[in-house]
Amino acid sequence: MSYFSEESIEEDERRNEAFQLLCGIREAVSIAKRTKQSIPYRKALELAYDLSPELHKELSDLLTKANESDLVKYYKQKAELISTEEGIIVFPEDIITKDLDAEKKLLIIGENTNLIQRKIFELEAALEYFQPEDISENFILNHDFSLTSKHPFFEKTLYNNAKVKDYELSDKRILRLRLLHPDKAERVIGSDLVYEQFNLRTNKVRFIHLQYKTWNNKVLYFSNGNILDQIDKLDKHICKSGYCNNENGNKHSSNYRLPYCAAFLRPTNFLTKPDANLVSSGIHLPICMVNKIKESDNKISNKNVIGKNIGHRVFEELFIENLIGSNWIPIDQLEKFYIEKGITSQTARIRVHAQEVIEDNRSEAEKVKNDN
Repeated sequence: MSYFSEESIEEDERRNEAFQLLCGIREAVSIAKRTKQSIPYRKALELAYDLSPELHKELSDLLTKANESDLVKYYKQKAELISTEEGIIVFPEDIITKDLDAEKKLLIIGENTNLIQRKIFELEAALEYFQPEDISENFILNHDFSLTSKHPFFEKTLYNNAKVKDYELSDKRILRLRLLHPDKAERVIGSDLVYEQFNLRTNKVRFIHLQYKTWNNKVLYFSNGNILDQIDKLDKHICKSGYCNNENGNKHSSNYRLPYCAAFLRPTNFLTKPDANLVSSGIHLPICMVNKIKESDNKISNKNVIGKNIGHRVFEELFIENLIGSNWIPIDQLEKFYIEKGITSQTARIRVHAQEVIEDNRSEAEKVKNDN
């Protein structure tokens, strides 16, 4: 049984874990897509459907009642009652489709059809709720497309039982998106979102790790759960391992950029009920700043993070422009990092692992010439 449908776990806990997963997908895809605004949560949910319809259903059950229109609720109720009356399972989308066909027939008959057109729009919106659109329309998804031919690194299986797909993006870029399922009792490194950017022309990679944590009323106590353990892991495996420094061992660059911080805490809002609005706090707090706050306070709050955090829109833009995140390192060094830190071990809950790949479009002759 999946974590998200395990009834022995409190529903509030599962709901907030589901929201954090959705935030991770949303954040990863927003960075990869280079969007001016973060993609809607609905689009992130559609991506979950593309990778795993079963997972999509579990996330929807926990999260999407906030986005249910009265019309959606009406058809859900109607389908349930008809199913009870007729003794067979009747799906809401089947009833909507039937009503939609009837409205479209009426649209053809007369000229004064503005209210009919409005009804058709409402029914189509309700139908989309039950039938997520093909994500390929937005991501140029090619199911015959494979990243494995681009570099030997991508031929290797990093995780067992992970949901993974490759998406073709603009500017000769590829996004490999993985959702990892629960397995071990304790997570190895403490990251909820791992985002890596590969440059196949230089054979180098840089990355950033985010740890999502739920805070209530903009307060997160260090005594809550295993937050200290996970912060310590990020500090040990990322910060103290030198990945927040450049090749000279310096935290700051001689060029114009922020420090090489590669590990961040990402607070998310607490959802108390399934009809709560999906709104994230949007701040990113470097782990070094978390440790600094910890020296003098027993909690993280919206007051003591002032001047120490980065907003989500700025965060995405800074990473895209290589102004935050780790330094570029050789791809084989990342492989060693995986092995030494046990990153490829399964985690205690689903984690998002995104790999953005900038292709090397030189001809083989050009590669040989430039590499010699």
